Amino acid sequence: MMANNIIINQALDALRASLPVGDVVSTTAVKVNCTNENDVTVKIMNVDFVCHVRENITKATLNPTLATMQTMNNDKQQILLVTQYVTPQVSTELANRGINYLDCAGNCLVRYTKAGNLIFQIFNQGRKNTESKVKTYPVFQDAGLKVVFYLLQNADNIKKPYREIKEQIGVSLGSVKNVLDELARRGFVCDTKNGRIIKDKKQLLDLWVSNYNEVLKPKLLVGAMAFRTEANRNEWKNIALPKGMSWGGEPAANLTDGYLQPGIFDIYTEIPAAHLIRTGVVKQDANGEIHLYNKFWNWETDNRIVPAILIYADLMGSGNSRCLEAAQRILKNELKDFE
Repeated sequence: MMANNIIINQALDALRASLPVGDVVSTTAVKVNCTNENDVTVKIMNVDFVCHVRENITKATLNPTLATMQTMNNDKQQILLVTQYVTPQVSTELANRGINYLDCAGNCLVRYTKAGNLIFQIFNQGRKNTESKVKTYPVFQDAGLKVVFYLLQNADNIKKPYREIKEQIGVSLGSVKNVLDELARRGFVCDTKNGRIIKDKKQLLDLWVSNYNEVLKPKLLVGAMAFRTEANRNEWKNIALPKGMSWGGEPAANLTDGYLQPGIFDIYTEIPAAHLIRTGVVKQDANGEIHLYNKFWNWETDNRIVPAILIYADLMGSGNSRCLEAAQRILKNELKDFE
């Protein structure tokens, strides 16, 4: 996408300006393989790095981003995270994890090893954020996230009238139009003789997951509860959730394929949380392992679990290695259209 190339070129220019010698970075080496949105390579010190571009990286979106990068890494290529700006806190975390990164302000860690030996390392930290030349839009704010969530559920949803989309997600008609216009501008939506279609679904899904966990999910939190006894916790599958409540995250993943044993229990609800207490197996506890969130879609789903895309997003947002592994299973088995 054009925005990705802009970010890459700005970051390379910033890197070149921070180096004491020339010809270290080849700006003419930028190339795009159209079969994969991640196949953007740059040449640094005559070594090819495959770029993973994100407009913004925050502490909340770091773990999902790194999890996506892990799926790119086949141990035969060097991966470089490229973004507009990396804060000192995030840059320290990236350095601790050994992740190569580069931003448009000139902050970077570019390390290359061969056969266990360090060949070269370029490190620069502490440069302040510069004014972004890549304009950002509210497509991944509250209303936009709800629209994109609906569009990703089914390939035919993008072809539906704006008014029908509005009714399914409870946002304004203007919001639906603005989001679809912006998605089209970014290249995610295009018109064909058979109607509108979504392109680059996996990249759009990745953007939705990161921004959902950072922007929308915290606002949906109703409160926390805990199981009254350890026996109640161990027998959580026997709980008859009140109508209007569904398992999300780790318990939903368990109910999907039985692989993950839940540690945190997400529940999405469209009814008051008090209905859960009436089951007699939970109690109010601000530090409890049961997290209740407001349901943000209007269509009917399995009363036991939320849609697979939301299960995947909850798992990716946890940052827990066992959840990230479970998320990849959900992606492979339940979201095959996004691989």
